[in-house]
Amino acid sequence: MRAKYMLGKLDQFHRLLDEMGRNGFTPDLHTYNLLLHVLGKGDKPPAALNLLNYLSDVGCVPNVLHFTNLIDGLGRAGNLEACRYFFDEMVKKGCEPDVVCYTVMITSYVAAGEFEEAQRFFDDMLVRGQLPNVYTYNSMIGGLCTVGEFDKAFSMLKDMELHGCTPNFSVYSSLVSRLRNAGKDSQANNVIKYMTDKGHYLHLLSRFGGYKRC
Repeated sequence: MRAKYMLGKLDQFHRLLDEMGRNGFTPDLHTYNLLLHVLGKGDKPPAALNLLNYLSDVGCVPNVLHFTNLIDGLGRAGNLEACRYFFDEMVKKGCEPDVVCYTVMITSYVAAGEFEEAQRFFDDMLVRGQLPNVYTYNSMIGGLCTVGEFDKAFSMLKDMELHGCTPNFSVYSSLVSRLRNAGKDSQANNVIKYMTDKGHYLHLLSRFGGYKRC
């Protein structure tokens, strides 16, 4: 697969870097992060690989942020094969994936309807000692709903606080919306009741139209 991404001499970023140099500007980490994200979002893995190699050549070792920005762009472009390739490359280069990187991978697979792969990344991050954040849980809960595992989605909502992560209103509203869309109004009301019992976001309760507190 590495050979696949080495194909083609894509040097548009070289021209940009050269132009910056001619105008007296020195690219910094933010510049490279932005370039990697744009290359990923533009679905240009060969150019992204060339840029990563270029960074190594000039003594700027790519870090987890470089890879995460690239993977995020690729995920938004729907290129999951390239996402996995660069994730594996990151690990090979000794960069430990953090919660943000895992969340980007999980979100990309959930958006593509490949929840089983998202679940594998979620399990792997736990094994590696990375604690999910609210965005990770939101993606996983959405993925569980997509595959019809509503009970597991509700269980994951309740498990969040056990892992030191308080659900935000987006997590609650997304789960309620998905349950209602699936015709599971009773379960949706259980989620709202759970939220109110926890004392969370009571000032936003009116956004759940049709729900009445007992």
